[in-house]
Amino acid sequence: MKKILDEDTIAAISTPVGPGGIGIIRMSGQRSLPILKKIFRPSSENCPFHSHKLYHGLIIRPDSERTVDEALCVYMKSPKTYTREDVVEIQCHAGHAVLNQILDLCLALGARLAQPGEFTRRAFLNGRIDLVQAEAVLDLTAAEAEALSQLGIESARGRLSEKINQVRKALVSCLAALEVAIDYPEEDSEILHQAQIEDILRNKIITPLSSLVKAFERTRLHRFGARVILAGKPNAGKSSLLNALSCEDRAIVTEIPGTTRDVIEARIDLDGVCVTLLDTAGVRNDPGRIEEMGIKKIRQLAPESELFLWLIDLSEAFQESDFAVLEMISSFRNTRVILVFNKIDKISQDVSELSSRILQKIREKEPEIAEGPYCFISAKEQTGLSRLQELIRQELLGQERQLPPVAPNLRQRDILEKSLNFSRRALDGINLGISPEIPALDIRQALDCLGEITGETVTEDILEQIFSSFCLGK
Repeated sequence: MKKILDEDTIAAISTPVGPGGIGIIRMSGQRSLPILKKIFRPSSENCPFHSHKLYHGLIIRPDSERTVDEALCVYMKSPKTYTREDVVEIQCHAGHAVLNQILDLCLALGARLAQPGEFTRRAFLNGRIDLVQAEAVLDLTAAEAEALSQLGIESARGRLSEKINQVRKALVSCLAALEVAIDYPEEDSEILHQAQIEDILRNKIITPLSSLVKAFERTRLHRFGARVILAGKPNAGKSSLLNALSCEDRAIVTEIPGTTRDVIEARIDLDGVCVTLLDTAGVRNDPGRIEEMGIKKIRQLAPESELFLWLIDLSEAFQESDFAVLEMISSFRNTRVILVFNKIDKISQDVSELSSRILQKIREKEPEIAEGPYCFISAKEQTGLSRLQELIRQELLGQERQLPPVAPNLRQRDILEKSLNFSRRALDGINLGISPEIPALDIRQALDCLGEITGETVTEDILEQIFSSFCLGK
């Protein structure tokens, strides 16, 4: 990849819009320091502007000498910067008016507004980071959970790139051996070469590629979150449970059945997984028109959801409306269900005995649901919620909650699968005794795939797609 040819100096606000203590304007390019000197008046006379030193002073308008803000500024000389170009950062107050005034001064003096992700793109094009590390920067800025941010840090430090490059080296060694067999077919060492190639393909290429693909699957919920539907008949306590789990009054709670007509969402964090709870309209045999629309939304949401919480009101007899809920849930065969026996605060008799009779009725129609997990709660009194949260964790995450040390993102996973398939095809071809030209072609394609991940063979369209996802100033 060639060094970036764009000679422009770029500038952007690098901190989010909104109230805050500190705002940062960043510039990168040859004119960064000259522009800074025109708008910054250091507190100390004869400021030397040494690289990587922080200086205090005032940002002023060059034409009028009017003060815009008090600021701390740092000049970082290339190549020891994020972009490997001269970089300036201005740390000022975070008010929208202040930040935009300073940015406008930078633009008026010769900088241009940076495109989304252009700072990181320059870091990539100038060889400061590879494409895996560039995407890790995006993952870090978007991470909402600690575990996911740790994955981003490891990728940004080059851990994922290191694993991919190890596979690339193994592929290159296989390709070299095959090309010897192609160019010198009369050599007696052909059998030895074949055994070596098979071992390398199997143990140093296919196995690590498979591990990386599986690592993505282990992080899927952490990356994309999970959707959990609260279902039950009207007045079963769904809205009360949503409010209790989210620790806020998201849904209206009354004694009147059918209060919830639309889907209400609340987000909670469970072991680093962002879980979206969906409070839905109550299900009964003879719903009104608006309730029917709410139930239709449940059917639309169910295929994209990981779990149902079926709330059963223990204070009332198990009725036909409960069977209507069961019929709806059981129509989604791949959806997991937790039975939540609610309103135990209203029960004077033994809840275990009462729930056993209900489970028996469910078992007669859907034994798999009846044999699944269940718990007892009072959403109103907020009792039994810890047990419910633990069941949700188990259903979503299983026993293996520890994330892998490194894992690809979705784009990288798809390309790794292609590289894996080419590698497997090469191994099959060698085992079948196919002419070495064919496995060699497969290995070249596997190499090209990995090059798309690290950036060696990536197209301009892919770069545009990746870096356009970044925010301005990153």
